[in-house]
Amino acid sequence: MISPHMISKFLSTALLTALVAGTLVSAYADPVDQTPAPKTGVSPEPSAPAVSNFPKRRPVSPDSLKKRELTMLRKSVTLTSDEETKVTPIISNYVDAVQTVKADASTTTAEKRAKRKELHDQYITNVKAVLTPDQAQAWETANTELRKPPRLPLKTLPSKSNEQTNEKGG
Repeated sequence: MISPHMISKFLSTALLTALVAGTLVSAYADPVDQTPAPKTGVSPEPSAPAVSNFPKRRPVSPDSLKKRELTMLRKSVTLTSDEETKVTPIISNYVDAVQTVKADASTTTAEKRAKRKELHDQYITNVKAVLTPDQAQAWETANTELRKPPRLPLKTLPSKSNEQTNEKGG
């Protein structure tokens, strides 16, 4: 059975949460222009900020992408100088090929995505061919961890069985 104290505590928490959420939403909302629009027969065209509110990404140079790929590989496995010499041109060719695909204006987004996936699969195969089986496994595990979305800890609520046990015992 739920006690009146728990109900009031829940309601006050819910009310406070709604109040805070409403305050945050109103604080970040766009101010509303109160002046009436001029009456013309032409509909206004959307302004540039209305079309795209997303920030522009800074273009990344292919050299920095190559360095980042090599750094990520070094972080996940220990490379010998021979392995590093073999892997560097593989990384370079992969990054250059991906940049070429991205710059190709004659293909659709779906075609670009498919080609980039194909290039990525080939890149993985080529790098694994240079690595030892243990290194390849460690690299694959590190890549899997990088691609996982971050998990937020869930707050656990007491279950009914725990509440009933607490009521009987206490």
